[in-house]
Amino acid sequence: MTTTANKIAFFRKKKGLTQHDLRNEVYKRIGKKFRQGTISSWENGKTAPDMDVLNVLANILDVSVNELYEKTNNQEPTSTASLKDISLYLQALGNIQRDFNKGEKESAYNDLKELTQEIISELSEVLNQHEKVVTQLKAVKEIMRL
Repeated sequence: MTTTANKIAFFRKKKGLTQHDLRNEVYKRIGKKFRQGTISSWENGKTAPDMDVLNVLANILDVSVNELYEKTNNQEPTSTASLKDISLYLQALGNIQRDFNKGEKESAYNDLKELTQEIISELSEVLNQHEKVVTQLKAVKEIMRL
């Protein structure tokens, strides 16, 4: 995952926004629609936003474009699920349930699908980092044997 991808997720979560919220806010500001998994793809480093969209993202997240690229030592890791993340997911699930109960089943389905993709993406990153740590520990263990 790229540093910029980490930063988008970091600043989005810091603002208390879900991927769905961010996607809607970008649409409101520039009228450009994105498919449901676009934000997730940006955050996973699979794709990158265009420069015009990057400027809008920076504006929404109250940061400069440079901050999205800078590497800082005090940046919190974004790959581990925090209580704030879990709280946001629970809040989103509550909203989805409310929509479903109101009969807005298609909207609830789409939101649930997007939330599920976001959670899977988060868990994939946690698993990826776990695998890296395991690999590093094996290397250290091998060095210790020498």
